[in-house]
Amino acid sequence: MEVIEDLERAGSIKDPSERTGLKWDNCKDIHKYYLKSSLYFDLGDASILAIDEFSIRRGHIYATVVIDIRTRRVIWVGYGKSVAQVSDFFKKCGTEGCKQLKAVAKDQNAGFAKCVEKYCPNAKVVYDQFHLISNFGRMVISAIRITLSKQCEENGNKEAASLLKGSSSLLLTRNSRLPDNRRTKLDDILKFYTDLNKANELKELLPEIFQSTSKEEAEKLWSAWYKLASESDVEEITKFAETQNENYKEGITNADIYHIGTSVLEGINNKIKVIKRVAFGSRDFDYFFLRIMDAFRGKPAFVKLKSTDEYCYILFSAFNKFAEEPIYVDSIGAYDDG
Repeated sequence: MEVIEDLERAGSIKDPSERTGLKWDNCKDIHKYYLKSSLYFDLGDASILAIDEFSIRRGHIYATVVIDIRTRRVIWVGYGKSVAQVSDFFKKCGTEGCKQLKAVAKDQNAGFAKCVEKYCPNAKVVYDQFHLISNFGRMVISAIRITLSKQCEENGNKEAASLLKGSSSLLLTRNSRLPDNRRTKLDDILKFYTDLNKANELKELLPEIFQSTSKEEAEKLWSAWYKLASESDVEEITKFAETQNENYKEGITNADIYHIGTSVLEGINNKIKVIKRVAFGSRDFDYFFLRIMDAFRGKPAFVKLKSTDEYCYILFSAFNKFAEEPIYVDSIGAYDDG
């Protein structure tokens, strides 16, 4: 039990190994056995999911993680990041489990929408703000910056080329988040390079689509954004806009029905990176995945019974933290936001 308590508290296998005198592998096996006995696949009442991938090793080795957005619980982790992994997850959910899903968010994987359509008859595909803006930055802004930098080098303007090479984070950051000195530097670049200026304006407009209050409003904002992008006369911009409008428009505008926040995914991915660093040296991916599920068992809810003045706690997991706001319920297990 000392090994398990140490690992649950500190996370590092090295610490309990040195303190107890047990071998590193033995400590890991003890903890793995404990996790396997307490964690299992359970969709529960999850209806809105987010699916993302993360790197587990160098050389483009990835894993897929599925999260219940409402409870912040990691439901499943699988090796790989292809549509096959998403299909495996839906098969585990079963027919009835797939029917209860209302929305599934993921990055813009080519076969993802068809996979959701195949297994989840009631679910809408959602493409979140984070991945869309990230793709725009990589495929448009960075592509334009690299092209301009090469042109400067070919023309012998090394100073301009150096400036562009060092401006990646400057161009990709939201303008409102830049301090005054960096904003001034950005303005100087945008005044000189009109293609980057057009791309920057479109980047700043993208989040507004995800802040709308209805699908109808989102579709109007998207149409306006697409029109501006199509009229930009910048190849990288027009190509990106055409691809998004043809293949992903529905999923982008669906985001305004469910407002799936990107902060949940970012927070979980950041903690996964910490777990990966702590577990450095372990090549046991099954154990690594169990540790991720253990770290994200979900958040509990604080509830008040409508029929009485009594309060009680519903614990979605062993995570010892209660929600700040109460949820009012008619009975345990049936709750709403009212």
